Amino acid sequence: MLHVLSSSLHHEDLQLPFEIDEQWAKENQVVAVLTGGSEEKFLQLVKDGKISIDKTIYLIATQQSNSLAASMEILSWINNNGGHGEIVSAPQGQPQRGTRLGVIGKPSDWLIASAVDYETAKKVFGVELIDIPIERVKDLGEVDGGKEGALKIYKRVKEIVDEYKLDGVTLRCFDLLTTVKNTGCLALSMLNDEGIPAACESDIPTLLTLMVIKRVTGLPGFQVNPARIDDKKGEMLFAHCTLPLKMCESHSYTTHFESGIGVAIHGELPLGDYTLVKICGDGKRVFAEDVQLLRNQYEPNLCRTQVWISISEEGRKYFLSNPIANHHVLVRGHHAKAIIDEVRGKR
Repeated sequence: MLHVLSSSLHHEDLQLPFEIDEQWAKENQVVAVLTGGSEEKFLQLVKDGKISIDKTIYLIATQQSNSLAASMEILSWINNNGGHGEIVSAPQGQPQRGTRLGVIGKPSDWLIASAVDYETAKKVFGVELIDIPIERVKDLGEVDGGKEGALKIYKRVKEIVDEYKLDGVTLRCFDLLTTVKNTGCLALSMLNDEGIPAACESDIPTLLTLMVIKRVTGLPGFQVNPARIDDKKGEMLFAHCTLPLKMCESHSYTTHFESGIGVAIHGELPLGDYTLVKICGDGKRVFAEDVQLLRNQYEPNLCRTQVWISISEEGRKYFLSNPIANHHVLVRGHHAKAIIDEVRGKR
């Protein structure tokens, strides 16, 4: 619901800074802070039970009348009291307004634990999932087996993103190996670098995870497969054949692991702070742990980008006893609490 706050001391012609999507406002806690001096009115909304800090609160700020200053004061109060808020200063900042995610081809056959109910995803995450036939990409026919062909796949997927006005996409990429005779690895890498969350294998929960990560941190993520667990050292190895090049210190192009054809990416990531994340498709479960990336490696018997991270005993137990499916996402920096708060605020 939308609440509009202003102080009686201000006599300007006060207007919302942009058009508010009615559905987004209906499904979320939205407070338009039009002027300074309206902070106490926000507290009254909380006291009256009209606003709950148990769910994310979106504060709309204008460019005048001390609106931004008041919004920051309110946001600080929310954070200090254990809530989660976000200041929205432009239409594109509305995280759930018109969010459209494309699913190009059905999820890969082996993703047996990754089904998503589209209506539930819309209710929980505020996204519209749009099915798009994989034939839209397969119709390219056989392309060059190197970078030139991989760029043709990127251009076709980008055309689909533009046509459907998508904010994110996931691609049934393995179908391309036998038809287009190249991979979607470079295409997904480039889209993530452009700020468009893009996942492999038409994995919808992983796409939702990438989307939430971008919403909370503004950063792209690296979709990974767990590969090995070293319980004695408290370490795990993760790998995949595509990742945003913006995350790499250096990279090279090689072939796709399973098929041995096309273009895949071997990236060397900076060591240091990361967060390992996975969110299930209905938002009821979220795994997020602050971890350390310890070293990169390269072995021919794994997906091409390979990283070792340190992980807690509890985290290792999660993977061996009750994981949220296979793919997880690594993102630079420590953001576990913010991501968990964001997901819990949706329920």
